[in-house]
Amino acid sequence: MIGIIAAMQKEIDEMLLLCEHVQEKQVVHTTVYEAELAGKKVVLCLSGVGKVNAAIAATVLATRYPLKALLNIGTAGGLKASEHVLDVVISDRVVQHDFDTSGIDGESGYGLFYEADQHLLEIASQVLQNMAIPYHIGMVATGDQFIHEDHQIERILSRYPKSICAEMEAGGIAQAAAYYKLPFIVLRSLSDVAVNDDSPMDFLKYVSVASKRSAEFTKQIVAIL
Repeated sequence: MIGIIAAMQKEIDEMLLLCEHVQEKQVVHTTVYEAELAGKKVVLCLSGVGKVNAAIAATVLATRYPLKALLNIGTAGGLKASEHVLDVVISDRVVQHDFDTSGIDGESGYGLFYEADQHLLEIASQVLQNMAIPYHIGMVATGDQFIHEDHQIERILSRYPKSICAEMEAGGIAQAAAYYKLPFIVLRSLSDVAVNDDSPMDFLKYVSVASKRSAEFTKQIVAIL
């Protein structure tokens, strides 16, 4: 079974439109959807915003289902000039950029890092290439802050210059996946690019377009797994 976690209801709803034999269930206090997608058993979960909510969702799925992979889909803000709105980011690594014990640990106290699964990365890259969707591979920076100020962006890039996007859930999912020894990958569509004036659509239109496309490429990835 494959676990799929998203922070926004629209993203889950678009996934469910492509699923068959959907069953909505309550697991602990979490709503999950057991279904078939591209002939494979999947379980979808709406996490809500932030690392803790995301880690709870990942833990519920990891402890209640026989998962062979965990996919995190959703939205992120781009951090590189080469990126554009609706491009997709694929994680090769995730960092919790707001983790800081440097006061007692020195430089080693900055950030918690997690490696994405190489096989999932290769599959996702091939699917996006086949679908002619522009994508970027790199480090996803997660923190419990909505990143919108120049000083926030500068702080992330100065400490973690390989970061290609910022968002609020992947670090929690990655930490839970590492704990439960589950392969994971993060797939995020860019809602904006902080270093560009590249905003060809308003956010509500973006969410609709990005969620539908995300569901389509996630289905193609699941078909291969």
